[in-house]
Amino acid sequence: MNIKKVSRNDPCPCGSGKKYKQCCQAILDAQQSDPNARIRENVPDLFKQASKYQKSGDLEKAEEIYNLILSVSPKHVSSLYNLGLLACDTNRFDMAVELLRKAVRIEPSADNYCSLAEALKGPEHEDEAIECLRKATVLNPADSIAYNNLGTQLLNKHRYDEALSYLQKARTLNPNEAQTLNSIGSCLVRQGKYKEAAYYYRSATEINPYIESPHHNLLFSLCFDSSAFPTLYLQEAQRFEAMLNANATPYTTWNTQLNNHQPLKIGLVSGDLRVHPVGFFLENIINHFDPTKIELFAYSSQHYEDELTARIKPKFSKWTNIATLRAQTCAEQIHDDGIHILIDLAGHTANSRLAMFVWKPAPVQVSWLGYFASTGMTFLDYFIADPISVPEQNRSHFTEKVWYLPETRLCFTPPSSYIAQEPTPLPALTNGFVTFGCFQGLSKINDQMLTLWANILQHCPQSQLMIKNYQVKDNIAKQNLLTQLKHHQIPLERVILEEGSPRDSYLNAYSRVDFMLDTFPFPGGTTTCEALWMGVPTLTLAGNTLLERQGMSMLSCVGLTDWVTHTEEDYLQKAIFHANNLDNLQQLRATLRKTMNVSPLVDADRFTKNLEHALWGMWKEKTLG
Repeated sequence: MNIKKVSRNDPCPCGSGKKYKQCCQAILDAQQSDPNARIRENVPDLFKQASKYQKSGDLEKAEEIYNLILSVSPKHVSSLYNLGLLACDTNRFDMAVELLRKAVRIEPSADNYCSLAEALKGPEHEDEAIECLRKATVLNPADSIAYNNLGTQLLNKHRYDEALSYLQKARTLNPNEAQTLNSIGSCLVRQGKYKEAAYYYRSATEINPYIESPHHNLLFSLCFDSSAFPTLYLQEAQRFEAMLNANATPYTTWNTQLNNHQPLKIGLVSGDLRVHPVGFFLENIINHFDPTKIELFAYSSQHYEDELTARIKPKFSKWTNIATLRAQTCAEQIHDDGIHILIDLAGHTANSRLAMFVWKPAPVQVSWLGYFASTGMTFLDYFIADPISVPEQNRSHFTEKVWYLPETRLCFTPPSSYIAQEPTPLPALTNGFVTFGCFQGLSKINDQMLTLWANILQHCPQSQLMIKNYQVKDNIAKQNLLTQLKHHQIPLERVILEEGSPRDSYLNAYSRVDFMLDTFPFPGGTTTCEALWMGVPTLTLAGNTLLERQGMSMLSCVGLTDWVTHTEEDYLQKAIFHANNLDNLQQLRATLRKTMNVSPLVDADRFTKNLEHALWGMWKEKTLG
């Protein structure tokens, strides 16, 4: 068959009526000179294909196609946006931020700003994230999610008045959004309004029972309600566990056989393996584990890492970030790692992954360190405590079996000498009056404490009270505190209010305090240890629950049982007694750090041996009977 050659000036065979050279030949020549022309033509179809792969979970193929599109069309906003979301899902936040910033520059839409804010992880990016969300609310004033996210970001910055205003706006736009109700509850908790917070948390669980965080937050808030704890608390926990059980199939077999001299594989699950109270208590212990007895695995439920993370990471055989993994996927990973004992360090606090524990990825599961009550979850086998924090008669507060360490359930890592100066002389000797201190958050300062403190100040003329925390930076929170102080007839001229500060200047602030007044029913933990390290004792009021007895346990470790009280009258009388015994206070200030250094509260080698013994004991009890 003869095929007629089409010359340049012939009519184009496509029937367009144009000359061949001005029609199809021009297209063909362009394709030959530009090999990417064919890809550009197919961008719409390629994008659909990539989106389909992304939705189905085939992220590798989706990323490959998005990159192909961007190689020929670098300003294709939809590909920049979707690839940015994909990078977020795979924990590549620097990459996500770069892509989403490009998308915002090309198309500054509310959706693009919201997604960029979501990718901006870590304290160093908080201000940019807030600015992105402000722009999103301006571009789309009807976007309840943008208002919710902005309120949540401001909550994290301790700006509660602004946070609540945006969260209430989000609630007006969408009254049935569980996450907004959850965030409102968290604002109220930070202000010490636990019963009001519980209402919002419970409402969130009723609207959407499958979101985990309102359940966790509700249980956390109930710990501060004496009328609800432990009975109602454990009932709510049972309801939460039933929801978790409905979506899980627990493992019943594990590849965890131990040969002679093999170490136990211990998995730590936490979002706080960083500069955080959990990190402060954990660091020293990790450095003292015997690698022939214990092999450590980390499962971090938080993206943010810092200098403390960098110090402890090398101590783990394996470090896995599970922040964005589904519970089942996490459980599969841990089961495949052959973990013998899996330890939850979060309980019902932020970044909890208790929903993964319901799959029973390890044969022994334990709660320890980061939470001050039973989780109420029967899929956890043990709770690590000490005899002072959980007396024998209080075992009924726990669904887990209480396993006692002999001296303390906590071991503090002292701050380095670079940020913690040597204890200074007692300020009262220079000032001529005693300065009491409380460096707890405002949520712990309730009417009961203010009544007591007012009485103490009245009995100690010219004495002052220094309150230092991040919450007083918030205008409404500060005004509410000042109103409370006036209501309790505490002269404002005798109160020093100071904002929270970086750890070095925070620790140095103890040089201006003679002794600390602990809060009740939520006493200090890290703050008590830090005060002791700076030579400053804490007067505590012990109660009945683990939470209420935390201060008692710590002070007993350093021999300060005379700083533990059991009634409000006892608290008052001992505050007056110690305020009038400056020689005693000065002697304590000069010797407390040495005393603490050799105590169970800081002696990490001693503590770790006790913990190793406990872990092996749990393993033998569960596997050998």
